[in-house]
Amino acid sequence: MAVTGRAHTTGSRGFVVLVAVIAVMPSAVATRGPSTSMPSSQALDINAKVAQLDMDKATLDDVIRIFGEPRKYLWGNEEFTKDALPDTYVATYRDGFNVCMHAGKVSELRFGGGPADFRFAGKIGIGSTLEEALAVLGQPKKTVSGGELASEDGVLYKDCNLKGEKVSYYARSDKRVRLFLQDNKVAAIMLTCSEGAKQGAFTTVRPIGAVKEYDDVRFKDMSKLDLHLQPALPATLNFNQATVWPAASRMPPGCNPKRILAEAMNPGLGVRRLHERGITGKGVCVAIIDQPLYQDHPEFAGKIAAYHDVGCNSENSMHGPAVASLLVGTNCGTAPGATLYFAAAPSWTRDTAYQAKALDWIVEQNAKLPAGRKIRVVSVSAKPSGAAAPFTKNTGMWDEACRRAENAGMLVLDCTSHRGFIGACWYDPAAPEDVSKCTPGYPGMTWSPGPDQLLVPASPRTVAEEYVKGRCEFQYCGRGGLSWTIPYCAGVLAMGWQVRPDIPPDQMRELLFESALKKGDATFINPPAFIEMVKKTKAKAR
Repeated sequence: MAVTGRAHTTGSRGFVVLVAVIAVMPSAVATRGPSTSMPSSQALDINAKVAQLDMDKATLDDVIRIFGEPRKYLWGNEEFTKDALPDTYVATYRDGFNVCMHAGKVSELRFGGGPADFRFAGKIGIGSTLEEALAVLGQPKKTVSGGELASEDGVLYKDCNLKGEKVSYYARSDKRVRLFLQDNKVAAIMLTCSEGAKQGAFTTVRPIGAVKEYDDVRFKDMSKLDLHLQPALPATLNFNQATVWPAASRMPPGCNPKRILAEAMNPGLGVRRLHERGITGKGVCVAIIDQPLYQDHPEFAGKIAAYHDVGCNSENSMHGPAVASLLVGTNCGTAPGATLYFAAAPSWTRDTAYQAKALDWIVEQNAKLPAGRKIRVVSVSAKPSGAAAPFTKNTGMWDEACRRAENAGMLVLDCTSHRGFIGACWYDPAAPEDVSKCTPGYPGMTWSPGPDQLLVPASPRTVAEEYVKGRCEFQYCGRGGLSWTIPYCAGVLAMGWQVRPDIPPDQMRELLFESALKKGDATFINPPAFIEMVKKTKAKAR
């Protein structure tokens, strides 16, 4: 496996994000000797040299002093002279050893052949088995087999597709190392500086050669593309603040991705006008069951009254911060004044027992709360049971847990076909406050609403993002999923309970439908009409 590469700076923070461009060569591993062979003098030499290098402070002069003059200075397909180096480049040596540089400092050391007798921690080298590597680095928090190669820190990706080849990948940011494997043997070792390790594999930015409507271009580099003749394209994409856009001359006239992202923070449909009147869900307790999150994102920092992990053994995800921001987010949420109880559950196990345990924890928390401060609604952007559920174990436990929650006075919103009642719609981006201009389903897709569905906007929306603790940013979804509708609806309900805490859950659900805008076969949520109806309605006896 030959390792070349690019490094990118992303966002206003200007930190270095590294991406390996792998050309897989099966012989690279096969020609290596057994991993238990005695270390050669060359191996001792390269290990000693690496030990001399201070990865967090080393400059090119330090690299040359320790490893000698590089053979070439490369950036992509371009070669540079030492006296005319770009900000980011790769200093190449013999036998697959490369040093990645950025802003005058070492970013990463890469070993993809030899002097690949290098041994990480004195034990992991090119040709080491996966089992030997895991014995040193520790077991992954989860294993993903097949599909496209991804790069979540601490996750083992086995036999995934990378440029048409089957490659495995395992990164441990806490140990500052990344491994690529082929046929269950280590084919490339990458040592990162502390900044690169801190940012983690989530921040890898990959250059792309083409883009089409509704593509996911988060952590993608589009700088080489020409989009100026595609004025509608940018607003259809899923992108984040790490996305690298073409220069202004190659963008549609007047297109500003920052403005697109900022405008989609607005929940629309008159929600912000309700907030201006003080109707924010203040004093109402709500709950979410979803994937894990860090609690410091400004969208919801200080709003989480209790957080509980029922088995994720992880601290971050894409999904968790997104749904939290859509419910209680300061800028994105429908109920920014509500108090949140958050239970993190590992949906990737496909075992509903975790979701059921999470809901039971919420019931336990609710039992401790005084009258008037009970948890009113639980947002679950998942389908833990029923037809077409992706969960395969203990699915009956979910409905049982829901009955316990409902007996405790909570309304549980989920995506199941037999319990759920929420469907998706999308705004007219030019008139996001006008519910009459909403369209059922998802942009760019033909879709018909199901019977008795309340359609809630999922697109376009901006949500909170925090893959690396402290890097609190946002991502924009030109086409959002059903997951985004559940917390939105929960927040609208929370506003209703702020106005009328005496109305029971079943009646609140009825009022959502009664106040909705009906257009053809579609029924759209209508927050201002809902609040007005809630104010005037006489509460049913509990």
